[in-house]
Amino acid sequence: MNTNELIIHAPCDPGHPPLSPVSLDWFGERMDPPAQFSFSFESDLLVFRALRKAEARSHPDATPGRFMESLWTHDVAEFFVSDPVTGHYLEVNLSPNGAHWACLFDAPRRQLAEVRDSGASSRGRCREGGWEARFDVPLAWMREHLHFGVETRLNVTFILDSPSQRFLSVADLGGGDPDFHRPDHFLTWRQEGRKAE
Repeated sequence: MNTNELIIHAPCDPGHPPLSPVSLDWFGERMDPPAQFSFSFESDLLVFRALRKAEARSHPDATPGRFMESLWTHDVAEFFVSDPVTGHYLEVNLSPNGAHWACLFDAPRRQLAEVRDSGASSRGRCREGGWEARFDVPLAWMREHLHFGVETRLNVTFILDSPSQRFLSVADLGGGDPDFHRPDHFLTWRQEGRKAE
């Protein structure tokens, strides 16, 4: 699904906003079934949802709703948010069972600080034939720490089919070995119902 922008949806009742598929891996090979995701604004939160209709291979020590490092060594959904003022960016890892990890970077792959106190929450559900996970982060925190707004850039990535691991990115991050830490390639976004400028 390489695209030029991401959509942040309005809340939907009942259920969740429309999901966007990610059906090709880093090397252009088809994912069957595809991964799916959505972003939405709900109350004072930015909500990220991810799911896949396939068995989940979560980190064996991951606890639903808890902060944990190294989730990426197993199946994980991720999103990245770049700060248009400082150039810093946030990486969030979301395990299929709802465990999460978040970290600020001040340059590609150079960690500034893990983020444990943003007021975020996560949850997930794994069942036979699929999984669905969700990460909610307060918009106030995003604005204060990442200058979140119309100039912000985002990306969504997945690491799936562990232990062999296949890498997926919504943004075209360029060639070479899989590397999601290329903030210059992250995507613009627009709110559902608003035209791109």
